[in-house]
Amino acid sequence: MNINDPNTIEQLEQFLTGSQSVAFLVASSKDECYLGIQRTLVKFRYPSLNKRSKGGVVRFLVKITDYSRQQITRLTSHLGGLVFY
Repeated sequence: MNINDPNTIEQLEQFLTGSQSVAFLVASSKDECYLGIQRTLVKFRYPSLNKRSKGGVVRFLVKITDYSRQQITRLTSHLGGLVFY
């Protein structure tokens, strides 16, 4: 899973509004997709984000994974038990 490697919440927002170019790599398995989600959560230090930024990360993950918001929320809470730093 690679979307021109966004590094900031602002870049995620640009992607969500459609003002950033896109280059998708398709995950071949559920485990690979989960690993991509986990990498994104770690990269943006999801547990330490404010509510608005967390919403941006969730919307980004919904868009690139085609999972529902509820599925992503469950995954982030499950993966939240892992070491992030």
